[in-house]
Amino acid sequence: MPMDTLTQTEKKPRRKQEDRTSDARARIIEATVRCLYKVGYSGVSTAMIAKEAGVSRGNIFYHFGTYAELMVAVRDAVYQEERQLIEDIRARVGTRAYLDQVPRYVLAGMRREPAIAVDEIMLAARSDPELSEKLRQTEKTIEQRAVEDFAALYAELGLEPPHNLAILSRVAVAAFRGLAIAELVQGEDAKIDECIEYLIRLLQVSETIGPIGE
Repeated sequence: MPMDTLTQTEKKPRRKQEDRTSDARARIIEATVRCLYKVGYSGVSTAMIAKEAGVSRGNIFYHFGTYAELMVAVRDAVYQEERQLIEDIRARVGTRAYLDQVPRYVLAGMRREPAIAVDEIMLAARSDPELSEKLRQTEKTIEQRAVEDFAALYAELGLEPPHNLAILSRVAVAAFRGLAIAELVQGEDAKIDECIEYLIRLLQVSETIGPIGE
């Protein structure tokens, strides 16, 4: 049937502008993650990201304003994805089983390409004042949400969360991130499985330690 004979209801509806914008942002973020993982922060350029995403360089800055804002958007997107993956695991295995094995689940997340891309961003913030400033607030918000999420899981089981939950969370994430990086560099020599078993024991013991200063 010729296109000009189609009625208005038969024509394919045009996508809303906000949908197109959302899709473009997602493509750019996903492309940035792939580029960061492949070549590291220092090797990435807006031209490389644009080519990977199938957009123009101008389109990147239209959606994100600055390079630092793009990197912060990547950090937030990766966090949201990780949070959803964690919720999917918890729904599948149950809250009690999830809490018992949470170190292994977190480490598995740290080994994924998006998490390695975030590591590249965080290391780069050391020499990028704008990125450092923007990332600091993002990390603060993520830490707060993580603690609130874990506290809610304990409450769901009728348990009191460890009094030092915020510190435990920060130490654990830093340790898991370090192990994931060590594995990238050292491979099997990093002995990740042995390290994670020992770390789990340390975290279990640390839950019983009183507040600092007591």
